[in-house]
Amino acid sequence: MKKVLFLIAILSGSTQIYAQNISKNDSIQIVSKVEDWNKAWKTKDANLATKWYSDDADFTNAFGFAMIGKTAIKDYLARVFKMNFVMAGNSEQNSLKLKYIYNDTVLAISTISRKGQKLSDNSDLGPRSTTHHRLFYKNDEWQIVAHLISDARSIETNKH
Repeated sequence: MKKVLFLIAILSGSTQIYAQNISKNDSIQIVSKVEDWNKAWKTKDANLATKWYSDDADFTNAFGFAMIGKTAIKDYLARVFKMNFVMAGNSEQNSLKLKYIYNDTVLAISTISRKGQKLSDNSDLGPRSTTHHRLFYKNDEWQIVAHLISDARSIETNKH
């Protein structure tokens, strides 16, 4: 298990990763799919962001916008990636936990810190901390069947 965590840590840079009874091969596949999402946000690539979603995936972002289906999610993200105020700033993944649910089901929980994002009026949004809960299901390969993003920012203080 230590070898698996070490290898995953190398693949993911400085991100802390914890895997719970997940095979080395499955861990590497899941981590690489989460990393594709992170790369997609840096490159504004909706195809890469949704590459690993199932056709009927359930997605809800940090602001409560929900959609069903890979195509709807990809169309939504393509619009988001064109919004300069949303795409301002930089994100960094701080942690990733993989929790075995069943033989063919893994929950991946990652935390992301983001600085420099703007509001629609171009004012500073302030630092954000989001948590991504992705439910992976393996049929022939691992796919994301559900993705929920939460924002830990306080509405009273605008701080995390």
